[in-house]
Amino acid sequence: MSWKIAGAILEIFGLFAIGAILRWRGLLRHGALDRLSNIVFDILFPLMIFASLYRGLRADQLYHLWSLPVIGFGLMAFGAAIGLLLQYGMRQRENGRVETFLHFCAVNNFQFLPLIVIANLWGPGYLPLLFILNLGSNLGQWTIGIVLLSGGSSRQALKNIFNPNVYAIVASILIIVLHVPVPALLVDIAALAGSAALPMCLMVVGAALFGASRHLLRNWWDVVWLCLCRLVILPLLTIVLLKLLPLPEEVYRISFVVGIMPVSMSATVLTIRYGGSPEYAGQAAVITTIASLLTMPLLMLLL
Repeated sequence: MSWKIAGAILEIFGLFAIGAILRWRGLLRHGALDRLSNIVFDILFPLMIFASLYRGLRADQLYHLWSLPVIGFGLMAFGAAIGLLLQYGMRQRENGRVETFLHFCAVNNFQFLPLIVIANLWGPGYLPLLFILNLGSNLGQWTIGIVLLSGGSSRQALKNIFNPNVYAIVASILIIVLHVPVPALLVDIAALAGSAALPMCLMVVGAALFGASRHLLRNWWDVVWLCLCRLVILPLLTIVLLKLLPLPEEVYRISFVVGIMPVSMSATVLTIRYGGSPEYAGQAAVITTIASLLTMPLLMLLL
């Protein structure tokens, strides 16, 4: 499993490298990054969400496994609440860094890396459970996560919450519950376009990191503190909380794996779009993902 996790992380950094090369060659400039982030979050991610839910979710699963999306959302609310205390370990608190730290405490990599771990441990039969949990996780990312990046501005937070990704989640659930037929061709097109969301997002992150590479180790203590919080303190608290809840074994396993993940890879692009510190987000995306090569296998021993 450790080798598969390492391989997945290498894939991520390979896409980072492509974005960095495009930025180095002058094919992706700062203005282009803004436009691409709009395409990713306003078009590609909503299409990916719709296709994934429509294909991988049945109405009866929502009725019987309702606790999974509740846990997915609850994990982010729990991380955000703990983050309000952990933020005082930071040294540099200006230019959106606190908002970015709080976002990281709430939102982690709940989609890509868990797929690798879960499929390797328990087989593809468990993956629909992850998709159901990600209903709540997606809603948490686009509500709690965006509110935190907005820096407490209620008007801006409310504006940001009503975004295409939340619309895609709500519309997908209604279509599934009401058994609204959708032509297979449209679903195939949405899936094909949505499949570009994550690679394009990671390439944009790589381009943004290249532009800020000279600052990668700036204010190093805040990055170390974030690693400790996101990869050790929050996972351990989450594990204790999950063990206290009367959860079915499969629900516990899925929730456990999601709870120990590093920060979200899309966070750098989110800060470009919604606020926060892209520099700090870039540092976190690289360093916490590398550090998770050590922490994830160790935490899995507590499963």
